[in-house]
Amino acid sequence: MISTAINELSRELSGYIVQAGDAEYEEAIRIDNGRIQFKPRAIIFPAVMEDVRLGLKFAVTHNLPFSVKGGGHSAAGYCMNEGGIVMAMKNLNKITFDPRKETVTAQMGVIWYDVYKFMQATGTGLIPVGGGCPTVAPPGFMLGGGYSFVSRSYGMSIDNLVSLKIITPDGEMRRIGIDSTSTDDIDLFWACCGGGGGNFGIVTEMEMRVRKPFSEKMLVGQIRYPLEHAEEVLGYYNEWVERIPNSMAVYGFMGNQKDLIDKTTNVKVLGLTPVFNGEYAEGIDLLEGLLKLKPINADLFNMTLPEWEFYNGYTTRVAGRSSYIRSTILPKGGMNNDVAKVIIDSMSNAPSPDSFAVWTLGGGAIEDVASDTTAYVHRDCRFVPEIKSIWDLDKPGDTLRNVEWAYEFFERLSQAGNATGAYVNYIDPLQHDWARMYYGDNYSRLLSIKTKIDPNNYFNFQQSVGSPFNPPQKLTDLSPLNRTQL
Repeated sequence: MISTAINELSRELSGYIVQAGDAEYEEAIRIDNGRIQFKPRAIIFPAVMEDVRLGLKFAVTHNLPFSVKGGGHSAAGYCMNEGGIVMAMKNLNKITFDPRKETVTAQMGVIWYDVYKFMQATGTGLIPVGGGCPTVAPPGFMLGGGYSFVSRSYGMSIDNLVSLKIITPDGEMRRIGIDSTSTDDIDLFWACCGGGGGNFGIVTEMEMRVRKPFSEKMLVGQIRYPLEHAEEVLGYYNEWVERIPNSMAVYGFMGNQKDLIDKTTNVKVLGLTPVFNGEYAEGIDLLEGLLKLKPINADLFNMTLPEWEFYNGYTTRVAGRSSYIRSTILPKGGMNNDVAKVIIDSMSNAPSPDSFAVWTLGGGAIEDVASDTTAYVHRDCRFVPEIKSIWDLDKPGDTLRNVEWAYEFFERLSQAGNATGAYVNYIDPLQHDWARMYYGDNYSRLLSIKTKIDPNNYFNFQQSVGSPFNPPQKLTDLSPLNRTQL
């Protein structure tokens, strides 16, 4: 019966449907994290907005699980499902630019690469406050908050969101934004600014401010230190970030790089990634103290931010290997000596050479916004570390070994750095007390909005707003990694 109904739906669509056995199916279900192997019943590729509404109506009518796939970077695979309907947005990719308002409007089948390339072609030098990985799509990124290399200058990605179009669970297409006047629309837009993807409807279009950088090109690059120097480097860095201007952001990296002489061997490093929204010479002056700490190498460039995204952004992809991803959020002073010791110990014992961790630097314009102005609550944090445990499934026990390592690493890191939460965009099915960790005091308002906009809780998954799921504080069960629904 369902097969017949799917065939009938395909005749109503301007786009098309892919099912198991079709030539495109295996490619369509593939996402960045190769560990995720869910098999949906059908994948809809909409060609027009009406296709999205029809696909949602079909899934609701037939009581099928439903999820939306943009760039396919959901850390837990929540953009997919088992036996249901997936809305793959990639063919909805129209982008327009309004030079008077200095906004770019994009349908939500685009990825950040498309937006960066489009804005480059305008010749204006304006940039979106977008993601550091070009293959990530804007909707999931922005619905969770969205940290950019220039967020310390211009705020989070959601702070630059003007409006969006969303198809709510009742099938209605609504335009909501900063100019909304009804209480319901104001509440829904608030929830979409940090309340996480997949909770309130299907976002089909976003209008974003674009910004003029402080100089045509920026100082960007990588500085790498021996891992065993982490205490000295982080001791300086932890205090130095409180003195730098908002135009400077220096992210972090922990992992392996090729030996500079013997390319067949790896060297464990602590890395820093500076991005200075200003002239190269001024940025070099600000980095003087870090450069005196005897790095292994310092590769610094003078290029536009989009050029840097294309040069550097692909390095953090899982790229089809197996992965477990976890996050924590640390306050001011969180990169302390105890954290440095945990980093040295844990990275020295990583079971896979492909695993690494990064962190985002907060502060600046991000914390100029109150924690309840948007749904994103962690405005006053300073560091957002993310662990990517990456491995190839060569033998039994690989998954358990690599997941346990990453889980314990970040449990220790969180304790040493006095963690205040976790980041929903690095959503983790093993995160205990996830509602509080992701949303803090904003969760009660999110739950109220969710109940009103989706009274039948159709948009639900294992960690959707309102879900009772809560894994134990100690790692005793990996099964939540293997499902999207309860």
